[in-house]
Amino acid sequence: MSSTPDSFWGYISAGGFIMVPLVLCSLAVWAVLLERIWRYRGLSGKLRSFHMEAINLLIQGQLDEVKEHCRQYPNLPSADLLLFALARREAKDPRMNRAWREAVERRRQLLNQDLRRYLWILGTVASAAPFIGLFGTVVGILRSFGDMARTGSGGFTVVASGISEALIATAAGIIVAVIAVLAYNAFQVQWSRWVLVLRLQIEEWSELLGQNPAGK
Repeated sequence: MSSTPDSFWGYISAGGFIMVPLVLCSLAVWAVLLERIWRYRGLSGKLRSFHMEAINLLIQGQLDEVKEHCRQYPNLPSADLLLFALARREAKDPRMNRAWREAVERRRQLLNQDLRRYLWILGTVASAAPFIGLFGTVVGILRSFGDMARTGSGGFTVVASGISEALIATAAGIIVAVIAVLAYNAFQVQWSRWVLVLRLQIEEWSELLGQNPAGK
C-alpha cells in the first residue's frame, strides 16, 4: 500500500480517527449552508414587493384585501407580522387592542430568531474545527514519536505516517473552519439587513394603521 494518499477517501483514512468529528462538522456546515440558502432564496425581492402592495392597500384603507394579500405569502416574515398586527389591533379584548404595537414588536423579535436559526452551528464549527484539527496534529506527532521509540530509529520512513496524519488533520480542521466562517459571516450580514427591513416596514404599517380606526 502506498504511503501517499491518492484519493479523497485516501486522505480521510490517512488523517486518522480525528477525521470522524471533522467530517461530521463538515456535513453539519453544508447542511446548514444549503438549508439557509433555500430559506433565504428570493427573500429580499419578496419582502420588497409584498411591502409595496401592502402599503398601497393600507393607504386605501382596504384592510380585508390586506389580510388576503398576507395569506398569499404564508412563509414571509413581513406577511406574518402584518397579519398578526391586524388581528391584535382588531381584537375585542381592549387590553390586547391597546398593546398591539408592543405585541407586534415581540413577534418581530421571534421571527428575527427564526431567520437566524442554525447559524449558531456555523459559529460553533468555525470555532471548534481548528482545535479539533490541532488535536489531530498532536495525536499524529505522538504517533511519530511512538514509532521512533518502537523501532529505535528516526528515519523519515518511520515518522512519515504520523506526520502525514498530523498535517492532514490540521489542514482538514482549517478548511472546515474557513467554510464555516465564510458562511456564517455571509448569512449574518443578510440577517442583519432583513432585521432592519422588517423593523422599518413595521414602523410604516403602524403609522398607517394608526390613522385608521380599528375594524374599518
